[in-house]
Amino acid sequence: MHWVMWIIWGSIAALILGSYLVDVLTRRKYNLNKQEKTLNQNSAEADALREVERFNNQSGTL
Repeated sequence: MHWVMWIIWGSIAALILGSYLVDVLTRRKYNLNKQEKTLNQNSAEADALREVERFNNQSGTL
């Protein structure tokens, strides 16, 4: 059972070391807080705004 502990802790250490290396090699250019929207997301947002405007009754003829 001693070897199981080495496998578990070794895997955790490898994940941490690997993520640090990727972070250093990419010069921290990835920002998880602000991501660019994809074309599908932009299209869906535009469709939603059009639908809202279509059913907006506040701009009546009165």
